[in-house]
Amino acid sequence: FCIEQLDNKDQAIHNYLLSLYAKLKPDQLMTYLNIQGTDEDTICYDLKYALRLCAEHGHKKACVHIYSLMGLYEEAVDLALQVDVELAKQQADKPDEDDNDLRKKLWLRIARHVVEEEKDVKRAMEFLHDCELLKIEDILPFFPDFVTIDHFKDAIVTSLQEYNHHIEQLKEEMDDATKSAEEIRKEIQSFRNKYAFVSATDKCAACNFPLMARSFYLFPCHHKFHSDCLIGEVLPNLTSKKRQRVEELQRKVAENEDSRVSSVGVRGDNSTDKSKDTKAELDDLVASECIYCGDLMVRSIDQPFLDEGDEDLVLSGWL
Repeated sequence: FCIEQLDNKDQAIHNYLLSLYAKLKPDQLMTYLNIQGTDEDTICYDLKYALRLCAEHGHKKACVHIYSLMGLYEEAVDLALQVDVELAKQQADKPDEDDNDLRKKLWLRIARHVVEEEKDVKRAMEFLHDCELLKIEDILPFFPDFVTIDHFKDAIVTSLQEYNHHIEQLKEEMDDATKSAEEIRKEIQSFRNKYAFVSATDKCAACNFPLMARSFYLFPCHHKFHSDCLIGEVLPNLTSKKRQRVEELQRKVAENEDSRVSSVGVRGDNSTDKSKDTKAELDDLVASECIYCGDLMVRSIDQPFLDEGDEDLVLSGWL
């Protein structure tokens, strides 16, 4: 009356009712548990108390149900195998679909039980249809040595056909990958042979000063930047670690340039190689893509034009 009519949610009341069902009316115990549902947050009784109570009175099916609610699927399957294989199969399918490893492990336990305890080879082979995760090679180790191949001939044929199909798919993927690699090689070769003209009137896209006044970068999209202008544009968009690395490389490039000027006429292949490596790393960091056409521009689309601190200052200048 308290629970059904008054809709009482008090845990003590539900625990007491559960104890009465377990002791006096075990045939209604599962009905009560099913009515309570499977959502642990809405269940009114204490799961641990219910598990201990049902275990004391030997209600294995109820224990399986509670184990499942607690997420203890391995214990639920092990206990369900003492009751009914079909019940164990239901528990094996309860873990999340993403947790394939656990589901496969549970199904293998059931298959092993059927083969070793019930000696039912035919029924074990049916598990290959019940669970898509199981393969014939997964359950073969459970069979005794005297089992003839006739028991699982069809399963072996099906498995071989699946492997052949998988091999064909892999071949197609390899062919596609080979074609893609060939296309990439052709594109790389075309970029190596690509060139562009720079005239004396060209200007830096950032500062609008003559481009050839100092060192510059020219991108395939034909945007052109002075080296220092490009670095100045890229730096604010780099991580602090990369920003520090760029500044460090700039210092090294400047030092290498100074040492090269001071040692004119002196052979120094090793220092030249180091200078090239430093310059190449700097290029990778700041000139891997055009700042106007690359991903950098796309990533900055949601950035405001003005910083929060500068907004009031700009507004006051307009008034």
